[in-house]
Amino acid sequence: MNLFKKGMIFVTFFGSCLGISLLVAALGTKYWVVARARRVSNPDESDGRINFGLFEGKKELNVAYGWRTYDISVLELLRTDREFLLYGLWVATVACLAGGLLFACLSAIFAVINTATTPIGAVTGIPGLFLWNSLAMFCNLCAVSLWAVQYYQKLQYNVLSLEDRNNMWRSEHMASYGYSFWFVVGAIVVHLINITAIYIGTRETRDKKSPQPMIEEKSNGAIMLY
Repeated sequence: MNLFKKGMIFVTFFGSCLGISLLVAALGTKYWVVARARRVSNPDESDGRINFGLFEGKKELNVAYGWRTYDISVLELLRTDREFLLYGLWVATVACLAGGLLFACLSAIFAVINTATTPIGAVTGIPGLFLWNSLAMFCNLCAVSLWAVQYYQKLQYNVLSLEDRNNMWRSEHMASYGYSFWFVVGAIVVHLINITAIYIGTRETRDKKSPQPMIEEKSNGAIMLY
């Protein structure tokens, strides 16, 4: 394996590590959605700021008496308020991120292995690097798509608990994606770059292998002639 090929494969190790870091940050931070809120009864005198991730968040409400801060437990809201989020989409989003983490770890491990040696098996070799990065990118893309559906089905209309809604608070059309969501989009781009780097790094090897069937065919023809 030449130095250029090793270098391009080893670059994907750092890319995979970056992808893992972005997914861990996305899971651990509380900004998958950010929103403002107003009370219907006194919109000019009220204001609210809400942000939460897949598990936890925070809301700050002001009814002309100063800001009050409250913690948000997404798991608790999913249990007590059926209208808050689509539970199936939330579970699928978490599952896809877990899958993305798994495949990103595998792509990092096998990038190191392929830099140090030349594995015989396809799954552990260069085809495997394409596979693990593609699966990681696919899982992350699914997570982003599922959260987008969640946003258009639920979050753009409401990010508040049942108690807040009963207290005349509304957040309709005042929500947007937070930076935690964009971390996953960044992970998709990272794995796409990894796939491109692997393709460029191994292109010379594939070009050298391609004429071999023609040579073998000529040799077979010469044998038959004798």
